[in-house]
Parts: sequence; structure tokens; C-alpha cells
Amino acid sequence: MTCTEFQTRAATWVDGELDAAETLALDAHAAGCARCRSLAEAERGFRQLLRRQPRESAPTELRARVVAGVRRSARVRALSPWLAAPAAAAAAVLLALVLRPGTPPPVIGQLVDKHIAYAQLESPAEFVSTDRREVGEWFGARAGLRVTVPDYSPAGIRLVGGRVAEVGEQRAAWVIYEKGRTLMSVFIAPVAAGGPRLEGTRVSFRGHEYLTSERKGYRTVSWTDGPAVFGLVSMLDYQALLECADRLRLTRAEAARL
Repeated sequence: MTCTEFQTRAATWVDGELDAAETLALDAHAAGCARCRSLAEAERGFRQLLRRQPRESAPTELRARVVAGVRRSARVRALSPWLAAPAAAAAAVLLALVLRPGTPPPVIGQLVDKHIAYAQLESPAEFVSTDRREVGEWFGARAGLRVTVPDYSPAGIRLVGGRVAEVGEQRAAWVIYEKGRTLMSVFIAPVAAGGPRLEGTRVSFRGHEYLTSERKGYRTVSWTDGPAVFGLVSMLDYQALLECADRLRLTRAEAARL
């Protein structure tokens, strides 16, 4: 087994999703290859980081309204229990839905949380390369994703590599760049019709509409184009992120013409 073959299967190996023969082959390769063994350890560390990430909670105002409603229902039930029971039951169901820790956060919240988690890894990229073609081909081989990898080097933004992520229970491409010591994430995720909506402040840039937002100290620019959602996350300013979004659109348009 080559290192490239190991890298394309590393995430599924760590997750225990391979059959016995493939698992044994990767075990043997990792035992004799320090670089690939380090990659596998980074994958395990990444999953531990994700498990430690806080779940998105309901807004304070909404929580307060729901709790107040439950308390009012309890007071009414004490006076007229046969009238209050349906209202109290409905309020309890709503409270469970709002406060349920497993409720997934909005799309932009997921992107920011993943950006923060990945940034803590010693090597955030699952596949390391500064070659745009190589990174695009790796996404196709690794997850069947057709990914456009733009060139931001004229702006001093260097390609680091790629990683396959999960966004809204869908596999997504995460293309990693850096400018100096500042990381920039470019997420590209397929979205089914009627899927999760993006949120943010609507802005127009060079004839295209984008949504901007700021969460946990990070700026985001997002948009939809056909069956895909695009999201940029970084501490770079909005002008830089919008320039990068525009460059990605141009690169995709050029690729479509070829």
C-alpha cells in the first residue's frame, strides 16, 4: 500500500468503516510509516476535538419564553388540571425540542465550529498539497466530490490542502488556505432541494449576492449556486473574503467552459 492510498482511506479506517482485509492492510502500513501514522493520530485527535465542541443552544430569549410558558401552564393546572393538561403537554414537547442537545446548529454555525476545531490540529489538512489539480483530484477519489480549487496566491493566500467534512449530514469539501498565520476555510457542500437555509446580512459584490455574518470572532461569506452551498470562514476582513468568493465564482465559470 502506498502513502497516497493510505491517505485516501485514513478517515474511514479511523472510523472503523473498512472491512477486515483493508483494515489489516492499513494497520500494516501505519506500523511501518511514521508519516501516515502521524496522519492517523491527527484524525483521531480531530474527532476528539469535535466531540468537545459545544452544541448550539437556543437563544436566551426563546429559552426564557418557553420556560415561562411551562410555569404558567403549571400554575393553571393547579387551578384547573383538566383544562391545563393539553397546554402543559405541548409546552413540555416544545421545551424538549428547543433544549435538546442533539439539535444540529445552523449551517453557518457548523462551518465556524469546524473551522475552529480544524485550526487546533497540528496538521489540519487530511491531504496536504499546494497543487490545485492534485487537491481537486483527491476530493474526487476520496469522496466523489467535484471541487473547484481557486488560485489565491496573487493575494498572498497559500493553498494548504483539503479535508472531507460533514455539513448538515452531507459530505462536504473543505479547502484550506492560509495567509501568514491566518487560516481561511472554503467549504463546498451539496444541498438537496428544501435543505437548510443560509443566514446573515445580504450584500452585493460585483453583481452577485452574498450573505455575511460574524460568529465567535470569525467572519463568514456564504452563497448558494445551483445544488451547492459555498462558505468562506476566516479572520480576514470582509473585503478579502468577498474578493476570494468572486475569484471562486470566476474559476468555476472557467472550468465549466472547458
